[in-house]
Amino acid sequence: MQLHTLVPFAVAFAALTATFPSSMARPDEGMWPFDGLPLKVLKEKYNFEPTAEWLDHVRLGSVRFDTGGSGSFVSPNGLVMTNHHVALTTIQAVSTPEKDWVEPGFSAKKYGSEVHGKDLTLRQLVEIKDVTKDVLELKAADKTKEGNEWREKVEAMCAKAVEGKKNHKADLVTLYDGNQFRLHVYHVFDDVRLVFAPEKQVAFYGGDYDNFTYPRYCLDCAFFRVYEDDKPIDSSKFYFPWDADGAAPDELVFVSGHPGGTERSLTHAEMELQRDLPVPLIVKFLHARADSMKKAMDRDPKKAFELRDQYFGVMNSLKAYEGHLNGLLDNAWMDKIRMRDEELVKKSGKPEVADAFAFVKKEMDKLREKHGKKPNLQRMMPEIEEVAATTCAEAKKTINDARFAVYGAANYPDATFTLRLSFGTVKGYEAGTTMVPPKTTLNGLFERNQSFDNQKPFDLPAQWTDKKGKLKLDTPYNFVCTCDIIGGNSGSPILGRDGKVVGLVFDGNIESLPGNYWFDEKVNRCVGVHTAGMAEAMSVIYEEHDLVKELTGGK
Repeated sequence: MQLHTLVPFAVAFAALTATFPSSMARPDEGMWPFDGLPLKVLKEKYNFEPTAEWLDHVRLGSVRFDTGGSGSFVSPNGLVMTNHHVALTTIQAVSTPEKDWVEPGFSAKKYGSEVHGKDLTLRQLVEIKDVTKDVLELKAADKTKEGNEWREKVEAMCAKAVEGKKNHKADLVTLYDGNQFRLHVYHVFDDVRLVFAPEKQVAFYGGDYDNFTYPRYCLDCAFFRVYEDDKPIDSSKFYFPWDADGAAPDELVFVSGHPGGTERSLTHAEMELQRDLPVPLIVKFLHARADSMKKAMDRDPKKAFELRDQYFGVMNSLKAYEGHLNGLLDNAWMDKIRMRDEELVKKSGKPEVADAFAFVKKEMDKLREKHGKKPNLQRMMPEIEEVAATTCAEAKKTINDARFAVYGAANYPDATFTLRLSFGTVKGYEAGTTMVPPKTTLNGLFERNQSFDNQKPFDLPAQWTDKKGKLKLDTPYNFVCTCDIIGGNSGSPILGRDGKVVGLVFDGNIESLPGNYWFDEKVNRCVGVHTAGMAEAMSVIYEEHDLVKELTGGK
């Protein structure tokens, strides 16, 4: 499930952030900041003009799980929806071998019976301020040897922005390789309580075999409630109403969430280095880590309980990085990246742009020569990061300036685990010679279960098989859309143009894994749980009548 952020050790190796929108960028491509949306594209292609009120509502209705993932307010009473696999860290933390809530699921039938999430905080973005001019002036004025004086002043700026505001925090957000800066002010919620989560087997149906695939049949959802002063918060002004019909084919939809990180504006030379050195080593490391954890879990039931969440994260990261590597090994796409760089040089018409690309390539060649014969990930990655952040900083600025000059508003920054909005349509795709449908149904879930004779990991809990006859089996269950997403978008709401929830992001298809480096609208798909499928399962299987009533406004 790509959309949960990768395990911390792996994240540390994916640091060369940048961005690129290029002439290859398709209209639905992009994870856009709320203060930099392609409004002209939305108007021309979809006849949709979001108002300031619409954007404010979507921004305030979205939350970030600091454990790694996204969520949204879905009722007036502080109810928050996210994925089971985003909630898994918290569910594991509050579980014990004697009272496990991961495998059998969890249900709190009334206010006050919810379980406090351990070390769980959510963030709601309440203000975005462009501080580019201020930060660049501070950096230019910093003449200290260490070069950290400007950072101290930025910390003071952040503190001043939330002075006198209870439960607020301000962060500096770096965009475009340090060419732009934003101040994000958050309302931080630290009393977050678990309301409902299905069995892990149903949430992660098909296990690692089905991870990053489609068609899918997962009830990957969970619900929390946010409290302040020991009372559910009043979210009536910014929650997303529930659309019982859910997403329909060809319908315009939006994803509002927190993509963790992309590397789409790395130059061709930088991507070649990633392909040949760090990414293969990360894959090798994750394989070894997963094997070691699996052996420990097989030997010791206590370890099996303690490590299951970590093991899930490592396996997820492994599959994601294997997808990254496969993308970098795609010669056709790598040729497109090379031509993209060449096109920018040509269109800019400036010799310094060509010189900047040449400088970056020269530095990558130095790294390849130094580390290529006996590559060591721990020694290599800090140096790659340092070269990107300092040695190549001026060259990358020249390249980014050229991109702005040539492509203008088509520029979107790389993902930074900050709030972004993407858009697209509910749409199937061609996989080889096969047409893949835009949705699956509950009936498809039972057909897959029966095809495998109810054997793991395609088995279903008894209450599902016992109540099959009570379900509307033609109910949509999972679906795909063309919204541009990446790890960190897990738990993001999928919204219609009216701002109602039509689905819940939980994955990308296998074809989307190279999305760290580029976006292919023909096959990249965001995979979500359909609101109709969630409501049907919660009503019939789990008899969560009060929860469904709260979600649907009593309908």
